[in-house]
Amino acid sequence: MSMIITELPHKEQALFRSALKLYETRQYKKGLKISDQILKKFPNHGETLAVKGMFLTHLDRKDEGYEMIERGLKINPQSVIGWQVYGIVCRNDQKLAQAVKCYEEALKANMDNMQVLRELGTLLMQEGQFARVAEVRERMVRLNPTFPPSWMGLAVAHHMNGRYDLALKAISTHEPGPSDPALDKYQTSELLLYKNWLLELNGEYQRALDHLKEIRPQITDVTAWKEQKAKLLLKVDRKEAAATAYQDLIERNAENDEYIVGYLACNGLDIKRAEDQDAAIEVIDSLRQQFPTSNRLRFLPLTFSSGDNFVNAAKTLVKYALRKGIPSLFSSTKVLYADAAKGAALGKLVEGFAAQLRDTKRLCDSTDDEPASVLMWCNHYLAQHYDYYGGHERALVIIEEAIRSSPSTVEPYMVKAKILKHAGDLQAARDTMDYARQLDLKDRYINAKCVKYMLRNNEVDEAEKTFIMFVSDDSPHKVQDIVNFQGIWYLCERAHAFRRLGDIGRALKHYHEVISTFDTYRLDQLDFHAYSVRKATLRSYVGILQWESTVYNHPIYRDAAQAAIECYMELVDRKAAGKPFVPIVHQTDAKPLTRNGSSQQGQHNLSAGIGEAKVFDVDKDPNGAGFVDSDNLASALKLAEQLESGASASPATHVTAFEVHMRMHKYFLALKTINALKAIDAEHPALPSMVVRLTQALDTDESFAAPLKAPLKAQIAKAFGEVSAATSAERSLEAMLAVTRGMLALGGNNVAQARALLMQAPEDKYASGCMLEQLLDARRLLVQSGATEDELAAFGTGAKKAFPLATCF
Repeated sequence: MSMIITELPHKEQALFRSALKLYETRQYKKGLKISDQILKKFPNHGETLAVKGMFLTHLDRKDEGYEMIERGLKINPQSVIGWQVYGIVCRNDQKLAQAVKCYEEALKANMDNMQVLRELGTLLMQEGQFARVAEVRERMVRLNPTFPPSWMGLAVAHHMNGRYDLALKAISTHEPGPSDPALDKYQTSELLLYKNWLLELNGEYQRALDHLKEIRPQITDVTAWKEQKAKLLLKVDRKEAAATAYQDLIERNAENDEYIVGYLACNGLDIKRAEDQDAAIEVIDSLRQQFPTSNRLRFLPLTFSSGDNFVNAAKTLVKYALRKGIPSLFSSTKVLYADAAKGAALGKLVEGFAAQLRDTKRLCDSTDDEPASVLMWCNHYLAQHYDYYGGHERALVIIEEAIRSSPSTVEPYMVKAKILKHAGDLQAARDTMDYARQLDLKDRYINAKCVKYMLRNNEVDEAEKTFIMFVSDDSPHKVQDIVNFQGIWYLCERAHAFRRLGDIGRALKHYHEVISTFDTYRLDQLDFHAYSVRKATLRSYVGILQWESTVYNHPIYRDAAQAAIECYMELVDRKAAGKPFVPIVHQTDAKPLTRNGSSQQGQHNLSAGIGEAKVFDVDKDPNGAGFVDSDNLASALKLAEQLESGASASPATHVTAFEVHMRMHKYFLALKTINALKAIDAEHPALPSMVVRLTQALDTDESFAAPLKAPLKAQIAKAFGEVSAATSAERSLEAMLAVTRGMLALGGNNVAQARALLMQAPEDKYASGCMLEQLLDARRLLVQSGATEDELAAFGTGAKKAFPLATCF
């Protein structure tokens, strides 16, 4: 049996240090060779075994590498290097929680190891454990109080904990003097502005203002200094000086809402107060005379005014946009349509302009004839206005007039395509958008819009060919490049198309590509924790940390994650019904496609590494079979937990999580999702059916522990009382769809009842607020319920009454 040693002889120590340096320079094969050289003499040296395992993990031998590291730690569990190595490997594999545990074990062996403390602080910051970060940073400051990243990191940790007083103390105690060479002038400027921000957050406004004046000679970010000065003057009630400061800022940038609102506040005006409306408009009018090119000064009054004030402000904005030929006029004013009165007023105003132009060729204040393009842009706006309210046929008539007056302009065709899409004629919408694309083949935006319409029409291959037209010519694998440059909208739309086509495998593959992109967004921040404190960009760093908590609340992430969960649930249900999904095999060329249809196989990328050539690999799972064959419930649960953590404010998160927990028979968690949904929206249409399903599951599931049923049912009864899903179905089409989904999940006699309810979807009682997508959902549920061809035809006939132009039923 070989002797176990903890310290190597001098010669082997030198080899060991050289192996560590080789890891830093990414020469893994050489490092592995040196590790083996040491282990020939000392096969039970724990630290060398761990380092060898680290090299193996970088040479596509991960399992062997982890086994070697764990073996080394078993031999020498007190090794700081061994635990560091384990932490590095876990971090590289994105196992951040495990990496934290490894570094904590390393600290048990050496509490004052700065490298371990630094890495642990970074990982804890990434995980959002700011209280523990503060503890680690405090220890780092005690060990090296003159090292700026330590006390800056401590200040940020206290900041994220809401302890602005402690953050101030950390900065004030350790900040260098004006002549200290520790920081350059830019870093000094950033640090001083951050300290001033902390004074403001701590409520010390006058002290912050005095400090701001004091630091002015050392500030390089003049705009930030001026913004802070204006805010602080307003907060200490020096309104006249604040008004001057905001006036100066508006002169620098008249498109900044914060400056304009701040200037109004200096005049004692709040745009949210109805009684300040007239005075606020007067002040904004005076500003607009000084800054006539400002778009925000034209638009801002529309957001808070009403009645005649709104109409007058709208006239100013709309006339300017029509004469300038601004295609985005409707897009920019669409937010105002949430107020029905404002939407109607805008439509009436533009209709009046269009009538004047047809009759006199002039607008109300014009003495000269307007160009013909002004009427065209009027029609362009009106078509979108009527489309918004569901008047698709009238909108089409108007946009055709716009097209006839300017047949070479792209934008009217795009609007026509949008109207056709909303009307349910996806093929015509796609054809119209493609025609618009061909009018300007160099326009990347119209190309992307056309690709989206092709995907909505389930033309996956054609969309791909169109999309790669704007991928670099020298790219050897253009389709993979779409994934690499994170075109998440394309990947998500492509996944939806495959799902509609019944190819769940490929749909899941693309959904996970979207999901992994958002994981990358968050993990990329790991590299910037140390960078941000080293460069002293603490204000931006705090902003990034706050943004991190919202990454998984992005609409595209929620869409992809929820759709992926629904795909997994479909796979689970099909297996339970004895009809498992079989991945669809597509006959594709193994060589990567290029734009012109040719292939390039075995292309080398010499920039991939020093002296190394990288061959672009062919996708080993093009059909998504790996996702189909995985543990579907476990995959769905992982996504549901991420949604509950990062997108808990979205009702759809809890509806989706409920489906997962029910299929896993985790009824307490199912009740938790119901309660979370109720807290967000007590009138949510899915709530009644969720409560009924949970109650029935408790009554029928004999595998669930009997002693737990009574308290769980008591909680349901206390929170919801008697619930009738059938009654809630009468409230709206959305509520009815939620009820029928629940009935289909229950199975048995409920399926026939669900089918009967779904057949009523096109009826007049649901006509108010009925949307095309809801009717399409109803049809999909009908197919799921086993509806006959005759029933589907009858449903389509009824749906055509609501959407006469639709071809998708």
